[in-house]
Amino acid sequence: MNQERATIDQPVLETARVVAVEAEGAWLESEGQSGCTNCREGRGCGVSVFQRLFRLPRHRLYLPTHESLTVGDHVVIALSQRAVLVASLWLYFAPLVGLLTGALVVEALFVREWLTVLGGLAGLAGALLFVHGRQQRQARSGAFFPVLHEITLRQAGDPSHESSHESV
Repeated sequence: MNQERATIDQPVLETARVVAVEAEGAWLESEGQSGCTNCREGRGCGVSVFQRLFRLPRHRLYLPTHESLTVGDHVVIALSQRAVLVASLWLYFAPLVGLLTGALVVEALFVREWLTVLGGLAGLAGALLFVHGRQQRQARSGAFFPVLHEITLRQAGDPSHESSHESV
């Protein structure tokens, strides 16, 4: 049990590139991975094929930091694995529960298929609005912001930084 808790508390590390700098932080674009390990080895579920086919956009996120970063710097960011797990559960589980609850309640009351479908859609929409509001509150709290783990590559030609590999 303690080993499971330790695994959940370990940070998730992701590489990213600085695309904009502000007074209190920087905007990053994750370099992401093309699907899972099996996909990258050509024997997986095919997510990487869809990513290449549809040219899915890179993820942009805000990193609050007082570290001196410049556009083009490459960094490693860390996010609590627990935060990722909790966010994933809310994002996937709550809408599913809303959909099923809405459909089952309307089915029990009216026994009409088209009303059941509308009830399910209403439950889904309500759950999505709830999750959206919850995510907005969490974003304002800063609880789910990533932290700067390491600066792996400084933008060339920046005289204010001597090393190209610094740990923070």
